[in-house]
Amino acid sequence: MKKTCLITGGSYGIGLAIAKRIAMDCDKLLLVARDEDGLAQAKAELSRAVGGQVCALPCDLKGGSQSAKRIREWASTEVSHVDLLVLNAGYYVEGKLSEVSDQDFRENLEVNFFSSYFLIKEFLPLLRRSTTRRIVMIGSTGGYEPYPSAPTCGVSKWALRGLAINFRQELRSDEIGVTLISPGATATRMWEGENVPDGRLLNPSDVAEVVATVMRLSPQANLDEVIIRPMHGEPAHVGD
Repeated sequence: MKKTCLITGGSYGIGLAIAKRIAMDCDKLLLVARDEDGLAQAKAELSRAVGGQVCALPCDLKGGSQSAKRIREWASTEVSHVDLLVLNAGYYVEGKLSEVSDQDFRENLEVNFFSSYFLIKEFLPLLRRSTTRRIVMIGSTGGYEPYPSAPTCGVSKWALRGLAINFRQELRSDEIGVTLISPGATATRMWEGENVPDGRLLNPSDVAEVVATVMRLSPQANLDEVIIRPMHGEPAHVGD
């Protein structure tokens, strides 16, 4: 049975790779991203490749609970339920915790952490209408260890991991599975312009493959937490 799925940060990188991987298994694919041009391009590319409908909403998740409400209201006009909610949107801010501006830190937390909290709360009614209820949160290996090149991002991913653990426990009674996927260094825009040897970064499709696996699980199974690292370890950012 095909699914109805929503992906945040769906215009580039990991989010777009997930969309491409699961699109053939979807009746309807909902994409949300801040970059309107990138989102339009992703929608056009996916629409050509798959038979299911692809819908897109430009939205900046720095808007907190209001952004989450807007996304849910839009989704409710497109679908009657959501089978899979993929919370992938995120970005990073370079700079030491002691030096980064308070505003940058707050905004980084707003997108990387609070957006997931608000979106889960908003989408619970649509998830409860599904018979295969899944939430996938894209974390980071920065949620398990210090992340010196972008510590605000690392802190947000530690918080996201705690959110996943607690929502997983809380939503079991609703048979809503919560999976946290934490990739290491991945070939996304975060690494553009850096001198990284070939083969030292994960491919976004590696993360997408895990999401596809989550979709195929039986209703009584949940993949709690997955860490994916480059085979030869994490490359350092230039300047670290």
